[in-house]
Amino acid sequence: MRNLPITLIALTAAAFAPITMQQEALLKESDHKKIGKEIADCIEAFQEGKGRLKAEEKLSESIAKWSKKKPFKDKDPLFANADLGMSLWYAHEYDKKKVTKGKVDSVTVPTGPPFDYEIEYCVWAPSKYKAKDGPYPLILCIPDAGQRPFDHLTEDWVLGGLRDQVILAAIPMPEDVDAWDQVGGAGTQGGLANMFTVLKEMTRNYAVDFDKVFVAGKGAGVAAALELSQFFPDRFAGVIGRTGDAGDTSHDNYRNLPVYFAGGGQKATAFADAMKDAGFAEAVVNPDGKEEDILAWVMATDRDATPTEVVLTPKLPFPNKAYWLEVPKTEEIEGRTIRAVVDRATNEITITAKHVSSVTIYLNDELVDMDLPVTVICNGAKNEDVIPRNFSTMMRLIYSARNDAGRIYTATRQYDVPKLEGEED
Repeated sequence: MRNLPITLIALTAAAFAPITMQQEALLKESDHKKIGKEIADCIEAFQEGKGRLKAEEKLSESIAKWSKKKPFKDKDPLFANADLGMSLWYAHEYDKKKVTKGKVDSVTVPTGPPFDYEIEYCVWAPSKYKAKDGPYPLILCIPDAGQRPFDHLTEDWVLGGLRDQVILAAIPMPEDVDAWDQVGGAGTQGGLANMFTVLKEMTRNYAVDFDKVFVAGKGAGVAAALELSQFFPDRFAGVIGRTGDAGDTSHDNYRNLPVYFAGGGQKATAFADAMKDAGFAEAVVNPDGKEEDILAWVMATDRDATPTEVVLTPKLPFPNKAYWLEVPKTEEIEGRTIRAVVDRATNEITITAKHVSSVTIYLNDELVDMDLPVTVICNGAKNEDVIPRNFSTMMRLIYSARNDAGRIYTATRQYDVPKLEGEED
């Protein structure tokens, strides 16, 4: 069994199409399956530490042949994000994975280094689940304090219509509630390590829609869901709260991450109001929200994989990146922030940042036209470059799970960010 990387994540397909992107796919399903098999070979070679160059050479030659197909008209095939994303989805070979369906299954897995402890999570897949009928939305469910994952799925997620369409995975949280929003360490459970271990397992084994991965918390789990999801906001389509309050998480990193509170207290309302006031993603508070309402919201909500605006307040240890933007990890500084806006009509990216010395931008043809020069303006300093798509960069980002089946980057570029006028060290 291949051990694919932790691609932490569309449905809505009239015909089978794993990805929802601005681009339309140009190739046939058979083309995607062929390239997917070769991507899987590259990943396997990378993980085993042998044969990678040969596998990559074969894949590169196969992708290059796309340029000879009529829809491409001799264009660089790496511009075709939708086709590359679909191919990466097929690389998981979900149709070969044996999974339990139609009942709640308990699974024990190691968290792996550097954590090195085991967790037991629970999963539900629809009784009529078939990989070829996917992809399926995934909800990562955080139980209330003192509630077992098995009980959470059997007591709180029971709507037949939801169970028929959605994969559910209940995440065990540490006994110490204070550790729910912590990373974790060697032999010490942390909520973040537990959540991403489960996400890794689910995206490895189940035909998951990478643009419909949600985090849902119940009771005390609501605050944990909000805190954990904002560490890596670009992995998720949205956050769901059920009969619990929001905690003290700031809305700062929710620019493109919608929330839905089914129930909630004053902090949930304040969180949603703050998002609305900031002009951020959708924030819904439904005091009488039930599973039917949650299902409707999930089916109508997709991840914005390549947003035209990214706002990030960096923290330690996370987040230091969101979507196509990354900043160096440094000490936390009051007021440290960055905002980046794309104008695709002019091929310009404008960045305004405070207490940020440099920025790395991840690029693809969803974001800008990479056949043309790209202008990046950092605190007023203008840079103009032709940035070529790069096969090796794309593969490196696949191996590191920066690329996933709903979002492919084919180039990166780092820029210095001068201080704003009046900014102190």
